[in-house]
Amino acid sequence: MTDGPPTNPGTSQSDGESTNGAANRAAPILVLKGLDKRFGATHALKGVDLSFERGEIHAIVGENGAGKSTLIKLLTGVYPRTAGEVEWEGRPVALATPHEAIGLGINAVHQEVVLCRHLTVAANLFLGDERERFGLLQHGAMVREAQGILDELGFRLPAGALLSTLTIGQQQLVAAARATIRGTKFLIFDEPTAYLTRREVGQLFALIRRLKEKRVTIIYISHRLEEVFQLADRVSILRDGQLVSTQRVAETNEQALIAGMINRSIGQVHYKEKISFGEEILRTEHLSGNGFNDVSIRVRTGEVIGLYGLIGAGRSEFVQSLFGRFPKTSGQIFWKGKPVDIRREKDAISRGIALVPESRRDQGLCLNLQVALNINLPIYKRLTKGLVISPFAESEAADRQIRDVQIKTASRAALASSLSGGNQQKIVVGKWLNHGAQLFIFDEPTTGVDVGTKAEMYKLFARLLKAGAGIILISSYLPEVYDLSDTLHVFRRGRLVASHEVGQVSEKVLHEKILTEAIGV
Repeated sequence: MTDGPPTNPGTSQSDGESTNGAANRAAPILVLKGLDKRFGATHALKGVDLSFERGEIHAIVGENGAGKSTLIKLLTGVYPRTAGEVEWEGRPVALATPHEAIGLGINAVHQEVVLCRHLTVAANLFLGDERERFGLLQHGAMVREAQGILDELGFRLPAGALLSTLTIGQQQLVAAARATIRGTKFLIFDEPTAYLTRREVGQLFALIRRLKEKRVTIIYISHRLEEVFQLADRVSILRDGQLVSTQRVAETNEQALIAGMINRSIGQVHYKEKISFGEEILRTEHLSGNGFNDVSIRVRTGEVIGLYGLIGAGRSEFVQSLFGRFPKTSGQIFWKGKPVDIRREKDAISRGIALVPESRRDQGLCLNLQVALNINLPIYKRLTKGLVISPFAESEAADRQIRDVQIKTASRAALASSLSGGNQQKIVVGKWLNHGAQLFIFDEPTTGVDVGTKAEMYKLFARLLKAGAGIILISSYLPEVYDLSDTLHVFRRGRLVASHEVGQVSEKVLHEKILTEAIGV
């Protein structure tokens, strides 16, 4: 596994840092003094004092809603600050617009890729700085130059391909490449590895370390704490909009960070209860469709079936077919022992199948609608008397799920787009709980959510199982899918290549075996 990221927690504490450390700390590139941001009655950031050393990798961790996204948007000029001061290279700056931030050398690579999918990779790299001659766009020259840049960065990406033909993870690498060629001195990565393969993570980490050597300051935001210890020099904890602490990574540990983030200890983040299996809910026999072939699995009440594989292995295509989003081409689906034909999402929903999709923003939510409307979408027939929706029943159903799933929102009337990623994920889960589904398909359910929210979601899984539901869980994070599954199926190139009863083999041996099966070496 030579293409994966290094796993030595001491990597960031290099000899170069000890040589330059005193100078770096003496002249921070960016200083925040009492940085404060309010949105009406919501106090999102509360008097943050923080400095960033030139050429350091500075991790920022915290639960969803802790203030990380607000901080990013203040530093990149998207939001104006309510109070406080910002000093850049020793002088006060306004950071009033994104243009000003970019002009100073401050850029960000966001979790949700904000590029032009209809343009080529090369056109996206040079967007706003196109190569032209005599007023004509030199697209061929741009492709050649872009390919050279991508090759030098170690990104195996085709510069002439449309961005829309790339995976989400590859698009993330394009965004990172674009940020590095814009005269960047200060680069923010927000959950950059959420959609990356192991190989792509290794490529990104190599780029980040190269930028550090060139004295670019990196802010690294991630819920994967092991990445903090692999990369960062220092780490700051935000909680409820306040700075809890800043410390050297070498002087702390994962459990201390978790305790600081959520103000309580988590003994076992991957919470799982032993629940007896019941009757069969769903079975597939030799099911095939677009992107997958000859898949046979079974799900019982009280059971978690894990699906693991590299991105593009066919896991998501398989469950999308179960949900009626894409038709099967052959094979059979059985629901509670009887053959069924699921041609549309409506067919799946009526039987009690729920899908919490990988891309919650694109496929699971109506971002421009209120939280209550999103939660109640599957059950409005139940809330209607005659032709009129009952306002009382509508409010009661939404409030129940906001309370039970612990969605952090100012009110049920808040727009879904205003909530953090973790809370948006809870809305998607809440709407299917309202519906009363019996088979829950979770496709990458904890991507972009914090450790506290993960623990809450795992406990929610247990509640679903106890209530007689079954779960199909897709996760690219092997420790998660291993810890939570009862049976783990491995996909490769559209086929189910292996199945394991979790707990029968030691974790270390099984992890190595599963990775080998998924990669095909």
